[in-house]
Amino acid sequence: MDTRNADAALSPAMTAADKLFVTFLVVVVAMVTWLGVLNYKEGLKTEGSKRNGEAWMAWLAEAGQHRGEANFAHKACASGVKAGTATAPDQPAEGTWGACVKYLMSETELKDLVNPFTGQAPQFVAGCNPSDRSLVGGLLLEDLAPTPPGSPVPFVASQLVDEDPIEKKIQVRITICDKGSDAVKIGEVEF
Repeated sequence: MDTRNADAALSPAMTAADKLFVTFLVVVVAMVTWLGVLNYKEGLKTEGSKRNGEAWMAWLAEAGQHRGEANFAHKACASGVKAGTATAPDQPAEGTWGACVKYLMSETELKDLVNPFTGQAPQFVAGCNPSDRSLVGGLLLEDLAPTPPGSPVPFVASQLVDEDPIEKKIQVRITICDKGSDAVKIGEVEF
């Protein structure tokens, strides 16, 4: 018996439908790989935004321990300074959050932070809103004010704004806006 003829009858050549199916599979694998690479890059941007929030949290935690000392190096963020009035229209008042942020964004390592989504300095936002795509990578810094004992809500959160006094210790919650402008809580720190 001739085995070559029997093998040829059992394994026919690829038909046009087989070739189309194999081509389809190659295209699907390529698309899945491409989407995986894109999602990985977007995930890295979200992680970069988280690192920005963590850098703010680390700086505030470290400074919060020493900002009441007389020889505190970052005078614009020192405690015990009563909020005054602005010396110029474009300058924040001494003893306020605005003066501290201006100092932080010009004189500390926080000035080098970059929003991975925009390539610019991180912006401070009032909140993360999935319907507003301009907020991606934004930082939300909130002052957590305690409520009276026995209250069903332990604290009230409000965005830190330039006029907020920082003469006393404050509890700060740090949140970032991810790729979809959804809130990702980084943590809370006493400053």
